[in-house]
Amino acid sequence: MKKFHEWPAVLQRRWLLSGTAGLGFLAVGPVVFFTLHDRALLMISALLALCIALRCVSFYRMARSDGYEVVEGVCIELGRSGMKKQRSVRLLQMDGNEYAVMLDKRTPLRIGNLYRLYFRQAPPSQISGLEQYLAQDQFLGLEDLGEYHENAEEDPADPAEN
Repeated sequence: MKKFHEWPAVLQRRWLLSGTAGLGFLAVGPVVFFTLHDRALLMISALLALCIALRCVSFYRMARSDGYEVVEGVCIELGRSGMKKQRSVRLLQMDGNEYAVMLDKRTPLRIGNLYRLYFRQAPPSQISGLEQYLAQDQFLGLEDLGEYHENAEEDPADPAEN
């Protein structure tokens, strides 16, 4: 069980932004109710705040119990999205394995950069392998680790050799 400060920064940021959005809905509802006497908007904002709170609790439990998987690799191919909302991204891990994942087409990626992707662990009864990462709701976050240099991993102590 990890404490909050031990989580990856990407997951911390996502959890905090979700919680802030829930608090925003909770704050806006009563303000609008008292100014415009709109009960429907008050109920909708309370319902949205409740749903976001439940989602934050679920996310917190998942992150605290290490219920996520990390895929780290160099982006080697960006598929064309066309009219779809997602595009295919191929990552090459340091051990030579390739992963193909589907990400939102607005996710800023560059070929040649090193990325760390976080995915929610799929239950064991579901499809295993790469297909489990195709579902958009499994994607938790992306961390850009910068441009990949092959020499940097082999001999970081002697930069004058290049």
